[in-house]
Amino acid sequence: MSKEHGPTVYIIDDDPGLRKSLLMLLESSAIAAVAFASAEEFLAEGKATDLGCIVLDLRMPGMGGLELLHELRKNQNDIPVILISAHADVPDAVRGMKLGAIDVLQKPVESAALIEAVRRSLALADSLHAQRAESQSARQRFEHLTAREMELLNYIVEGQSNKQIAIKMHISVKTVANHRASLMSKSGAANAADLARLYTIFNNYKKTQPPLASAKV
Repeated sequence: MSKEHGPTVYIIDDDPGLRKSLLMLLESSAIAAVAFASAEEFLAEGKATDLGCIVLDLRMPGMGGLELLHELRKNQNDIPVILISAHADVPDAVRGMKLGAIDVLQKPVESAALIEAVRRSLALADSLHAQRAESQSARQRFEHLTAREMELLNYIVEGQSNKQIAIKMHISVKTVANHRASLMSKSGAANAADLARLYTIFNNYKKTQPPLASAKV
């Protein structure tokens, strides 16, 4: 295994020669990489939650590539995955793409194609990481609001004026203004538009995600 530096490419393939050549290829392009001989070894190392992407052999002894991808998606893990195989057929490729694989590359893998797919996957991983961080921040800001504060928040996001909110909530305009100021302070929003943006992120975080592991393996 090579030493990890930030975002890392996790190579999972039972062929030791291929693992070595892929490591050398990626590291020659200044991309940090670590190799594993099996899906089981990768899972045992606990790398599934780390920032990066996976270059995954489709067919291996024990847990195959599609099985590992299915397991990751079942656990709502969206780490980008590039599938590689010497014998990939159309049904396998379709199942892989349904499970969110970024690409399916044929062995022997072309160096330029792999590097391009890896860079694309790492960019996606970075974007997903930023989205999760923002969602976590929004959750921390809004999850402890009272039901009354959430009601007020909904009205603000809808664009209701303080007078309109006062009528709907049966309180004074001054009380609405005070609650509004408190809500802005709690959320850390710069203005109403920023508050609406953060609230949208919070709502998206709360929604039940569509099942990622719907494809059969």
